[in-house]
Amino acid sequence: MRYPKWSIFIIILTLSLSPFTTSLANAASSSSKYEWAKPSVEFMASHNAMQSFKQEEKNLSKNVSKAELTHMIHLLFKEFRVDSSTNVEIPGVPAKSTYYPIFRDVYGSIPSNPSGLIAAADTINYHNETFTYQPNKILSRWDLLITLNTLFPDIGHSVDEMSEKEALTKLQKFKDIPKRYFNSYDTYEKWKYAYQPLAPEFGFIKSKNDNHLGSDLDYVKRDALLGFSQVGIMKPNSKGYFYPNQKVTLAETAVILHRIYKYYGGTGYKYQPSKDELIPNGTLTYFYRNQVSGLGMTDDFALVNADDSPALYLAIKATEPVDLKITLNGESITYPYERLNVLNAPVIIPFDGAYYAEFYPILRRTGKLVGDHEAIGELESYDEINLEYFFSDHWTDFNEFNKLWED
Repeated sequence: MRYPKWSIFIIILTLSLSPFTTSLANAASSSSKYEWAKPSVEFMASHNAMQSFKQEEKNLSKNVSKAELTHMIHLLFKEFRVDSSTNVEIPGVPAKSTYYPIFRDVYGSIPSNPSGLIAAADTINYHNETFTYQPNKILSRWDLLITLNTLFPDIGHSVDEMSEKEALTKLQKFKDIPKRYFNSYDTYEKWKYAYQPLAPEFGFIKSKNDNHLGSDLDYVKRDALLGFSQVGIMKPNSKGYFYPNQKVTLAETAVILHRIYKYYGGTGYKYQPSKDELIPNGTLTYFYRNQVSGLGMTDDFALVNADDSPALYLAIKATEPVDLKITLNGESITYPYERLNVLNAPVIIPFDGAYYAEFYPILRRTGKLVGDHEAIGELESYDEINLEYFFSDHWTDFNEFNKLWED
């Protein structure tokens, strides 16, 4: 039978508008939109951390809360477990909360716990060491990065072999991560994000020779951003945009967690301690090239040779003689106060390839460590000893630095 042309048009139009045809078109469109995440979703499903791609497809564009992220990590990485009898205090997640068991397991397993528990929190105040977890908080890409870097710190530590200059050059390539520059530590410390890891911004201190990051927390953020980027887990796009404030979707989260699992060889999480964590003295301070630094410290500590400098130029000041035992590459030598207290002729200490040196200040009057309560006596305080260190990687007349220090 021959149909008029307009009749054929009506038949075709009717078919194209039929519910069956429309549902097929929508399904094809939806599938193709998240096809890039399908292998990861199916992987997560195989580990009971998500449903199948078909079941999850309609949810893949949804944003992810801290509780949802924690639940997925808990199911995928069974190494994050704390004995059920262990009480881990998690501000914001009381023991009676339905979220408490998974939050206790995951965040109670942080390698640097208990002090490290603050680093994965959802509100952080490093000035008074307070923090809270918020299970219902919707996570940004930056929130996700900081949490994952706390749980999997050796990914961030993958940049340990990178020089300071190379790291800062790479950092500049992230176009949507602001960099703030300050003329002094005083102005830096007044910045609202000076000690805030949850802020996707970096603070720099300007100096005559170069610019360097303002605090250890800036270095933590730097290592997280560069480490997760260079191993391909969380990367900027081809134009250098990381979109730190963009809310993370379920599809992205599945892909990122899958990449972390593969990073550890596809056998689950096996924590590898960083070089810093292998240092026996847990109180660390860092020593960088082309810097002149001052430090007030009465306890023993480890000075970390962050930039592989060949030698340390060192002098000290104190209100009474303090000798200094320095342990380097397993060997110890004690320097008398009279030798150390010449600010314009610092002691030169070769590092000989060492990553760190251990410092033990000994109060000559007692022969005990300055930080020892018995070493100082009942009528004095740590502040009255007023022990100050001056160090650099090059010859320096520390008298000039001392004047600035005192001002």
